[in-house]
Amino acid sequence: MAKKSVDALVAEFNRQVGSTAWTSIRGLHDSVLIDTLIAKGVDVSAIYDGVEISFARKVVLNPDKTRVLFA
Repeated sequence: MAKKSVDALVAEFNRQVGSTAWTSIRGLHDSVLIDTLIAKGVDVSAIYDGVEISFARKVVLNPDKTRVLFA
């Protein structure tokens, strides 16, 4: 995931929105997704509080691609 662009990571997040399916592999994927966004300098506080990830709403990037905002 580290090689994906920030835009591609946000698109990947948005594909998960609304899904109620849960497996340990999905949990690992989601964790890596958030960690990768953080490592790329993106503020994910709108969807991640340090413990739980919210897939309730789709997100977009702000103009300078440093923060996710609700779409």
